[in-house]
Amino acid sequence: MATISKSCEKICTYLGKNNNALYGALTIALSKGILRPTYTMMDKKQDRESRVYTAFREGTTGAVAFGSYIVTNYFVEKMAKPICEKAKITEKLGQVKSTLSLISVSLTALVVIPLICNLITKPLLDTFTGKKKDVNPQVVPLKPVNIYPKPFSTNYKPLNYGMRVGL
Repeated sequence: MATISKSCEKICTYLGKNNNALYGALTIALSKGILRPTYTMMDKKQDRESRVYTAFREGTTGAVAFGSYIVTNYFVEKMAKPICEKAKITEKLGQVKSTLSLISVSLTALVVIPLICNLITKPLLDTFTGKKKDVNPQVVPLKPVNIYPKPFSTNYKPLNYGMRVGL
């Protein structure tokens, strides 16, 4: 029991000294990338094609998230030292790295991951499932729809035309 306690203490001490938003983000991305597609494929209430698409999208999102977090964090850590030197706060390099890491994780989750996933999911899914794009899709011409109301006629007469008022 003492060994487990000592191991937990070492892990907590290490994570406490090296507090970085990247660790939490990577853990979430990895677990989502593995568990969500697994649970999606186990849901037999949905049709197979829908399950495959959803599981593929969730797995792709997890993989893209994991890679994106690592890449953006790498560049953020490279930027921290010049920022500290310019601001003349080199003694706070660890805090700056930690703050920039949190900002990069947030911006990556907000912008980078959805952008990459929207660009690559459909082509990758088509490649893996063997579906090819229809080269000559049949285009059905649409009938034009008049959404504008008909204008008033020019011989409009008010409702009380020719009537007296008061008696």
